[in-house]
Amino acid sequence: MRKPNGLILLGAGGHARVVAELARSTGWEIAGFLAPDNGLRGVSLASPLLGDGKDLIADPSWLNEHDLFPAIGDGEIRWREFVRLTAAGARIPSLIHPSAVVSPSAQVDAGAVVMAGAIVQAGSVIGPAAIINTGAQVDHDCRVGAGAMIAPGATLCGDVHVGDHAFIGAGAVLVPRIRVGRSAFVGAGTVVANDLADGSHLKTTRRVSAFPKPE
Repeated sequence: MRKPNGLILLGAGGHARVVAELARSTGWEIAGFLAPDNGLRGVSLASPLLGDGKDLIADPSWLNEHDLFPAIGDGEIRWREFVRLTAAGARIPSLIHPSAVVSPSAQVDAGAVVMAGAIVQAGSVIGPAAIINTGAQVDHDCRVGAGAMIAPGATLCGDVHVGDHAFIGAGAVLVPRIRVGRSAFVGAGTVVANDLADGSHLKTTRRVSAFPKPE
C-alpha cells in the first residue's frame, strides 16, 4: 500500500540504498536522497539526489511534505542526524522489511530499521535510530538502545540489553541476560557471556565456566 507522504533519506551510501529498497517494498515512494555527492558517480539511486542535507532545516517544505529517515550506516552520524530531524519536528517512521518477523508485542521506535530476514521476538524494544540488520535475531524481552547497531546474523538471546550506540558485530552471540554498556563494541563472531561496561571493546570469545579451575 502506498504511503500518503514521500520519504526522503539522509544518506546515499550502501546502507541508504538498502533502506530505500526496503522502504519501497513497504509502499513508500522515495522522494530523494540528501547527501554529499562525493563517491556517488556511477551509482544508481533510482531517486534524485536533492542536496547535501545542510540546508534541510532552511527548506521547511521538505519537512512539511515528506517523512524523513536517517539512512546512515555510521552510528555517530546517524544519531546526530536523527536528533537534528527530531528537533526540527520532522516525521520519522520506523521501517520493517516485509520478510522480517516482528512480534506484535515488540516495539520498534522512530528511525529504527529492521532488515530482511531479521527476527524480533515478544516484548523486545528496538530504540530510536537503531539498526537490526539482515538476518539478525533478537529474542524475547531484549532491549536495543538508541542508535545501536546489531549487525547481520548476530544473535541476542533472551533478556539481553544492548546500550545506546553500542555495536554488535556480524555473527556475534550474546547469551541470555547479558548487559552490554553504552558505546560498547563487540567484534564479529564473538560469543559474549559476561556483561560489558560502557565503552568496552571485545574482539575475542569470552566465556564463563560454571566449573572454576582448581588452584
